[in-house]
Amino acid sequence: MASTPAVARLCVAACRRAAPQLAQHRPAMRLAGTRASAAFSTSSMRAAERSFDGEEDDGESTGVELKQLNKAFMDRATPEGLQQLDELAKRNGHSTIEQYLDDKLRHTPGFSLQDKLLTDDLVRDDSGGKADRKAFWFDEDDPDTFTEEHDEFNEDDIMSMAHNKLDEVREMRHYTRLAVWEMPLLSKLAKPFELPKDDQVLRWRYTTYMGESHPAESKVVVQFTPQDLGLTDVQTSKLRKLVGARLDPKTDVVKMSCGRYEHQAQNKQYLLQLVNTLIAEAKDPKDTFEDVAVDTRHYFRAHKADKQKPKFPREWRMTEDRKKQLAEQRAQIALGEAQRLDKGLIVDGQEKIDGYLMQKLLEAQKKAAAEPVPVPAGRGPARQRR
Repeated sequence: MASTPAVARLCVAACRRAAPQLAQHRPAMRLAGTRASAAFSTSSMRAAERSFDGEEDDGESTGVELKQLNKAFMDRATPEGLQQLDELAKRNGHSTIEQYLDDKLRHTPGFSLQDKLLTDDLVRDDSGGKADRKAFWFDEDDPDTFTEEHDEFNEDDIMSMAHNKLDEVREMRHYTRLAVWEMPLLSKLAKPFELPKDDQVLRWRYTTYMGESHPAESKVVVQFTPQDLGLTDVQTSKLRKLVGARLDPKTDVVKMSCGRYEHQAQNKQYLLQLVNTLIAEAKDPKDTFEDVAVDTRHYFRAHKADKQKPKFPREWRMTEDRKKQLAEQRAQIALGEAQRLDKGLIVDGQEKIDGYLMQKLLEAQKKAAAEPVPVPAGRGPARQRR
């Protein structure tokens, strides 16, 4: 679709170029009357024609409010009208209306250098002019950056970081005013605290972020104690085993949370159904899980810091007296081994193994030498002579 600024620019150029052509097709009577009146005037004929064409006496063209005309065209332009212009250009062999108008005007008699300069001025006004390469804010990676506005800095403003700091101060003061003037009014809505009743065993917890949207805002947490559910000892023990890692063995509190749904009401309903399912399974007499122990490994893994690390006993520390005592014991043991070795009481295991293997080898050789070697029948010298 044709762009609105480009069409507006070409329309301005077309209107500017149409003035000389209109002057050529004026009626002859009007032109004659003009020439007759020129005889009684102090201005020349060409000056009168330029005045009639809309030009000033000094030869310069009348200033056209191009920006206002462009804005008016953009306000009145519609997508349907631009689409019709594109269809007109395609019927005449052009892809866009800009190419069609430019080609049409360039091949029209009367196209002059002044029209080209006007078109260049319009393009320059739309693009904002060329960037100043000597400017401080000029960036080679982005040469189209408009640098004139940045260069007009007169040391009369603060930097963007200072503006951000002021925004933080304004926000802090805003919440301070709320805390001082509006939050005390919330005391009118306060209700006295009442202890939960016997049937209110579930404790719900919700999270809000002061009106801001947050992914964790829909999360709901429920806590309860298995002993408060009115179950028997066997059913309570089975419930503790069913919840698994959600049980805190130190406080005997079960904690579960849900945030899979978009709204808090949906997550609360899911947790309520889950608690009811656990109670129904705990009351099932088919399997009481009496042969299964309560798994508390998750608690001790998460609370390793609470455990007391074993300390090395002071009695086991190596002292000088202990070193002497160990040296005397080792010397007595070495002396006893030497005496048993002299008496032949110590058996050399390697020597015994080598002797046993050598004896087995000799027995195998004797057995192989005593066995006769069988000779196949019919293959002796007598058959060869035949």
